[in-house]
Amino acid sequence: MPTYREFKAQRPNRIMYETIEFYHSTFGYVRLVRDQVFPKTLGGVEYLPCRFELTESQQSNTPVIDSTLKFSQLATDFKQHLKKWRGNSRIDPITCTIRRFDSIDIKTAVASWTLYVSDCSMDGTDVNVSLSMTNPLNRNIAHIYDPAEWPGLVNG
Repeated sequence: MPTYREFKAQRPNRIMYETIEFYHSTFGYVRLVRDQVFPKTLGGVEYLPCRFELTESQQSNTPVIDSTLKFSQLATDFKQHLKKWRGNSRIDPITCTIRRFDSIDIKTAVASWTLYVSDCSMDGTDVNVSLSMTNPLNRNIAHIYDPAEWPGLVNG
């Protein structure tokens, strides 16, 4: 019989799978699971193995407002997908759904939330993706100028 200290020191035999799902109508779904060697089927969907770091916002006891993803050695893959995202397809934002699965029940997610991709910066090898709760396409949109409302701005 193990002591209480030995019992608390043991790690559980369960694994928490952290998944990322990007979606846009031009390139479809890109599903990735963190720190795995082989593809995993979680929730009835196959996720490809990938190495990434997820940093959540620092608020406590609140929903995730923003987040940052760092992918190593995936810049060329991201460039190929982002090349498809051009022209009129940029009207729709890229969404990112983060899910966590427990190895005891891999059919249902323990936690899930959806954010928008607000920024993507790449260098030679690494990719940093910023996620936010607000749709970036709704940001920085000014009112349409109406001379009836602002007659002093009419060019003489």
